[in-house]
Amino acid sequence: MATVDEDTFCKAFLQLLSNQHLHYPDDYAVDPKLLGARPGLVLFPHMRLPKAKKLKSETTSTPAVSLTIKSLRPPHFSISVDAASNDIILSIKTKVAEETRLPISALKFLAKGKVLPDTRTVGEIVDDQGKATIMVMVAAGATPTPSAVAEEIKTEEMEVDDDVTDAVWTMIEATVVGNLGEVKGQKVMDRIKRGYELTK
Repeated sequence: MATVDEDTFCKAFLQLLSNQHLHYPDDYAVDPKLLGARPGLVLFPHMRLPKAKKLKSETTSTPAVSLTIKSLRPPHFSISVDAASNDIILSIKTKVAEETRLPISALKFLAKGKVLPDTRTVGEIVDDQGKATIMVMVAAGATPTPSAVAEEIKTEEMEVDDDVTDAVWTMIEATVVGNLGEVKGQKVMDRIKRGYELTK
């Protein structure tokens, strides 16, 4: 008996199927009487398709819930957030991250001592009054990113800085050389001057 590799068999089988122009309707079912009695053949009753569920009208709004979000460790914060019951935890994390300027990856939400997955909805954790308290564990070492306003103020402060006069450099050099000695003091002064020129 000749053996055929899998690739050749699949191509030949698909070619055979494409040559037969059979078309069955979506609700096609074979009449069990035509099949006759066959050993090992199990016939299932014809099942009716389930009725299509009516979609809720878009005008109905989801109930609003009130969330209180508190941090367990520094930086300490307490935030009140209004959300829809079908909002997911990730969207609440995004709101908290925007307000605290902490990265989303550094926030872990807890409710009743259990970690909340990002895909869980708010409606699953609220009480009968539509309220819930979420505790937040902030990852160690996470710091808030500076706001755009703070960056702008910092830039303006740097721009206001005037050039250092020769008299000021002489006073700085005298202090550095007096504390470190002539050779080491001059090396340090060179580094200070280079650093100052880079920040101008």
